[in-house]
Amino acid sequence: MPAISVDGAITDVHVGFAPGTISASQTSFTVGGIAALRVGDSISDHVLIADPKVKHSGMVVAAGASTFTIAGKPVARLGDPTNCGGKIAVGVGSFTIGG
Repeated sequence: MPAISVDGAITDVHVGFAPGTISASQTSFTVGGIAALRVGDSISDHVLIADPKVKHSGMVVAAGASTFTIAGKPVARLGDPTNCGGKIAVGVGSFTIGG
């Protein structure tokens, strides 16, 4: 089962773009005192490694756990996709979620 992801997690290097940092949009559910991420949470602008003038802007977490929601939105986990072709690269190993 994938590990839950929390505020400040990053994406992987994808299609030549450097990782972006993901920001939690809620603070009511935390893991180790850090807010859990959900579908729709925003990813910082991140640049194409070969040409930093090219960037991904306005990106978000695209999918998450179908079995665990916070305020109606699926929780984001290690390996879940973003809408820019990346995947979440960081999770809290002591808290895993199926589905």
